[in-house]
Amino acid sequence: MPAIPSTAAPADPTAAATAAKAHQLAKLFWALAATTWVQIAFGALVRAEKAGLSCPDWPLCHGEFIPNLKLEGVVYEYGHRVFALAVSALFAWGGVRVWREPALRQKVGRWIVGGAVLLLVQIVFGGLTVLIVHSGDGADRPATWTVATHLILGNTFAALALIAAQDLQRWGRHTVETPPARSVHWLATLWTSSLVFQLLLGGAIAGSIAGLVCTEFPSCNGGVWFPTFQGWVGWQVIHRLNAYVLTILGLSLAWRARQHPALGGITRALALLIALQIGVGAANVLSYLNVYVTTAHSLLAALLFSTTGALWYHLRRLPHP
Repeated sequence: MPAIPSTAAPADPTAAATAAKAHQLAKLFWALAATTWVQIAFGALVRAEKAGLSCPDWPLCHGEFIPNLKLEGVVYEYGHRVFALAVSALFAWGGVRVWREPALRQKVGRWIVGGAVLLLVQIVFGGLTVLIVHSGDGADRPATWTVATHLILGNTFAALALIAAQDLQRWGRHTVETPPARSVHWLATLWTSSLVFQLLLGGAIAGSIAGLVCTEFPSCNGGVWFPTFQGWVGWQVIHRLNAYVLTILGLSLAWRARQHPALGGITRALALLIALQIGVGAANVLSYLNVYVTTAHSLLAALLFSTTGALWYHLRRLPHP
C-alpha cells in the first residue's frame, strides 16, 4: 500500500526560534526580578546600618566617582549605588534583546517601556532623597515622602520584571482557562490596595527613623495595643492595624482561589509569605530593629508585592466569571 502523505503543516522554524529566544529571555527577566529584590533588601540594610547619609552628595560620593570606602558607612551606601548600576545594566541588556525581535517587542514591549520609565524616575528619587535629607549643612531632615515613593517605585519595577518573565515563559502555550470566583477579584483588589498603603506607611516610617516608637509586640507601649493615632506612634499603630487587615485579606484570597489551577499556587505563596512576614515583623520590634531582621522584613515585603503583580497578570488573562 503506498504511503499516505502527511497533511500536517510543517513546523515554522522562525516561530520555533522566537519561542526559544523568549524562553531564554524569561530566565534573564527572572534574574532581573531576583536582582531587584536583593537591591531592595540592600537599601533596607543601608538604612538599618544608618549609612544612608554616608554619601552626602549625588551622583558623586564625597565629590568622587570612587570614594574612600574606609569612611564610615560609605561601603554600604556606595555599594547600594553600584548594585543599582548592575540592575540597570541587566534591564538594558534584556530590553535591547527584546526590542531587536519584532514578535517579542509586540508581546512584552509595554513592560520594557514601563520598566524604563520606572527606572529613570527611581534614579531621580534616589538622588532627591540624598539631596533633601542632607543639604550639605550638616542638618538631617526627614524625607518620608521620597523614601516611601522610592520604595514603591523599586517594588513596582521588580513586579514588572517578574510579569515580563512570566509573559515570556508562557510563549507558545495555549491552554483553556477557567474563570475564578467573582470574590477572588474583589479580594485581590482589596488586598492590593492595602498592600500599597502598607508599603507607603513602611517607607514613611523608615524615612523618619520611627521604627521603634512602639517597643513591644503585639502591644505598642505599656501593654496598650493602640495608645494613640497621633504622630509617629499613630503611624506605627496604623501600620500594625493594616497588617492585621492584610493578613485576613491574604488568607481569605488564598482560601477562595485554592482550587483554581492558575491561581492556587500563587495565592498559597502569598499565604506563606504573609506568615513569614508576621514572624519577621514581630522579631523586628522585639530585636530593636536588628539589622538583618530589618533587611529580611523589606525583602519579604518585596516578594509579597511581586507575587501580587504575578497574581494580577494571571487574573487579567483569565476569562471573567
